[in-house]
Amino acid sequence: MTDQAIRVVPAGWYENPADPTQVRWWNGIAWTDHVQAKPDLEAAALAESAELDEQFADATASLRPRGRVASTSTMSSWLLAFSPILFIAAVAASIYAQLYYVQSPITWLIMLVPYALGVMWGIFDIRKLTRWGHTPPAVFWAFLTPLGYLIARKMTVAGWGQLGTFVGILLAAGAAHLALWTTGAAEPLEFAITIQTEIRDDLVGSGVATAVACPPVADTTTVGAIYTCDATLTDGTHRNVWVSIDSENGDYSYTLAVH
Repeated sequence: MTDQAIRVVPAGWYENPADPTQVRWWNGIAWTDHVQAKPDLEAAALAESAELDEQFADATASLRPRGRVASTSTMSSWLLAFSPILFIAAVAASIYAQLYYVQSPITWLIMLVPYALGVMWGIFDIRKLTRWGHTPPAVFWAFLTPLGYLIARKMTVAGWGQLGTFVGILLAAGAAHLALWTTGAAEPLEFAITIQTEIRDDLVGSGVATAVACPPVADTTTVGAIYTCDATLTDGTHRNVWVSIDSENGDYSYTLAVH
């Protein structure tokens, strides 16, 4: 008996021997009458490839670089918005230094501190806006005071908040100043400054003292009230200066105490 190898073809759809445009079902033993059009393998491969590309795009979307950031609000821009407070403080410090410590234009250099900070904050703001994909003002605007920079900033990026805050603080400061002087609430301060200036000019100008310091605010302007200033004499010693309110019109007299 001769062994004969039998080739078994598993059941499935195969190309129809009678029509190469079709596939025919082989049941594992013989051909059947079931036929159908041959599938478009190239189109199926393209569809599968497109589906894989879409899945890959979705999976890597979170890894793509971020685009323009919608916000234009930076810490530096808000520091610029509140910078009028710093300028007001610098003016007050300069005036105080002139009245009570040094009579020199050098004291007004204190004003350079808020200006320098404003320039620095403007440059930082420009850099941050550039990183976020916005078009910031040119750098030279940062040197034209915070108000100039914020106006230029508003012309190039959206948002009124910073400029509105800056202008609002200026208006509030102006209104407060006007209210103090029109209501007489600033009278003790004004009177104290007058006394400080006149006594200092008299004693320092005559060579009796090198400095005079009076209270920054007069405790009272009532006739007969007395308060004390401090005079630094040319030999370095300190002497009291007795100031007496002589009339309701602001007249006063003073006496350098004798030890």
